Amino acid sequence: MGISGISTTLIQLADRGDPAAYDYTEAGLTMNNTWQNLDVLAVVIDTDASWVLLAVLLNDPNVGDNIMFRKDGNANAIAMAGVIAQVANQDVFAQVLVPCSTSQVIEYRANAALASCDIVVLGWIA
Repeated sequence: MGISGISTTLIQLADRGDPAAYDYTEAGLTMNNTWQNLDVLAVVIDTDASWVLLAVLLNDPNVGDNIMFRKDGNANAIAMAGVIAQVANQDVFAQVLVPCSTSQVIEYRANAALASCDIVVLGWIA
């Protein structure tokens, strides 16, 4: 039973499965407080994907250091999600759902050279 005038659509998350390693680490990320492109096409095999679910593990000695994500091409820093070091030298874990461009690109910005930042694609929504 639906509400009159409201359309419903089933959203399904494509589960990537059980990755054996992180897809991205601090060694391969540019961390200079500017927005950078992150091409997830090699991992997200569905070219119709419009959202990407990431698991992010961050550890840094500086409280407040962070990594943020947004849709590729967005100009404003309002519609974004991320992970922030809330306690020095403690792991912070979060799952982040990020809209991606039609070419499966998202943007990220690390405000500093993070001591440790590991990212894995868990799945996507087409």
